[in-house]
Amino acid sequence: MAWSGRAVDRIAAGILYVGLCVVVVWAGTALINHALESKFYKDFLVKWEIAAQRYRSVSGTWPIFDGTNHVRYMEGLVDYMKSKGIQLPRSNTKAPYTYVLDRIGFKKEDIFILCLSDRIIIYGLSQRTFEKADQYIDGSADPKRGRLRGKISKAGSTIIALWRI
Repeated sequence: MAWSGRAVDRIAAGILYVGLCVVVVWAGTALINHALESKFYKDFLVKWEIAAQRYRSVSGTWPIFDGTNHVRYMEGLVDYMKSKGIQLPRSNTKAPYTYVLDRIGFKKEDIFILCLSDRIIIYGLSQRTFEKADQYIDGSADPKRGRLRGKISKAGSTIIALWRI
C-alpha cells in the first residue's frame, strides 16, 4: 500500500517538530547546567577565595587544624571571620562551607570547602566540575599544573582539589 502525499507530509512534519523539541530541551538543559556551574564558581568558590585573602590580610588567627577536625575547624574559622566583619559566601545549605551542586541529568555533588591559611581544599567534586573550575581558575583543565590541582579521592568517585591562594 502506498502512502498518500498528505500522510507523508504529516509524518515528516511530526518528526521535524519532535526533533526540534528535543533540541530545545537539550539546549535548555545545557544552559541551566552551565548557569548552575557558573553560579557555583562565581558566587561560592571565588567568594571563599576573597574571604580567605581578606582574613589573611587582617592577620586573623587561624584555628588549629589537626587533619581530622574538618567541620569543627571550619566552624571555628567561620566564627573568626564573622568577628572580623568578613562576609562569607552564601551557600545553598545551612553551613557556609558546604554546597550542593545539583545539575539536571547528573549525580548530585555534595561539596565541602576546607579553607587553610595558604590554600583551599575542595572535597566532593566530580570530574566535570573539577575541569570547569580548573578552566575558570587556570585557563586550562590540567589537574597537575596551575593554582588548582586535583587528585582522585580514596573512594575513586570524586576529586579532591587543592587551590593555592
